[in-house]
Amino acid sequence: MSNKKLWMVLGLVLLLALALAACGGTTTPTETAQEAAPTEAAAPAEEAAAPTEAAAPAEDMPMAAFPYPAGSFLERAIAGEFTGTVVTVDGPFADADVIRFDKSMVAFEEATGIDVQYIGGKEFEASISVRVDAGDAPDIADFPQPGLLAGFVGQGKVVDPSSYIPAEWLSQQYNQSWLDMAQMNGQSAGVWHRFNGKSLVWYPKAQFEAAGYEVPTTWDELVALMDTIVADGDTPWCIGVESGVATGWAATDWTEEMMLRTTSLENYDAWVLGTLPFASPKSKPPSKPGAASGSTTAMS
Repeated sequence: MSNKKLWMVLGLVLLLALALAACGGTTTPTETAQEAAPTEAAAPAEEAAAPTEAAAPAEDMPMAAFPYPAGSFLERAIAGEFTGTVVTVDGPFADADVIRFDKSMVAFEEATGIDVQYIGGKEFEASISVRVDAGDAPDIADFPQPGLLAGFVGQGKVVDPSSYIPAEWLSQQYNQSWLDMAQMNGQSAGVWHRFNGKSLVWYPKAQFEAAGYEVPTTWDELVALMDTIVADGDTPWCIGVESGVATGWAATDWTEEMMLRTTSLENYDAWVLGTLPFASPKSKPPSKPGAASGSTTAMS
């Protein structure tokens, strides 16, 4: 990979643009692009200055099933400039998720002639550091943990996507809050392509009703309910954290939810970036005398 830099993608439509950046280059083309498409890459500033309205394809260009900004690497790819290029994508997908990812790339591959190869797996978070250190970084990486990504940003291993995707185009695809959340160490660390609805709470409805409990709608009501359940001699929370190499992942999500409610945003940001340890008292809900203290400890 050019300059040993890691390309991070968190975008489905924009993943396509990122893949093309891997083919056409940002500051310089990638090694795979040099082999398959030895054309000189355009300067990022020139790309960013291009108009962002969707281009009307030329008569000899194939029709694309997705929008793309005029004058972009994506437009150049649809015109066939990078046909035959192989782009590697690494990330946490495995099994059925890889199949879904491959299917999501079909329209892009057919429109551009680029071969997108997913090489990830559940061991991604451990293997990506080894690959980067060995100079074998993928063209694109999908980070599930912002803290891990922030470490690579701090090392200068991540290319800012705004250097090859026009800023105006990005602002048309995302609310500003999403763009802000991608800022790390003074640069954009990537773009988002999915989010998960997590930390759902399943409860025994019949038993709740029999005990006279009501489903809480606020944090204070939740804490009061925990106190009541503990006073009744029961345990309010049970979390399954065993999941192979992903063991503990569910508890991480719960910790995140609690920190958003019980500590400062500065502490939360530091925890996400990996500078505030899990074991720090700042990462834990404040304890208080009584039953609820034990119940919140069970959550963490």
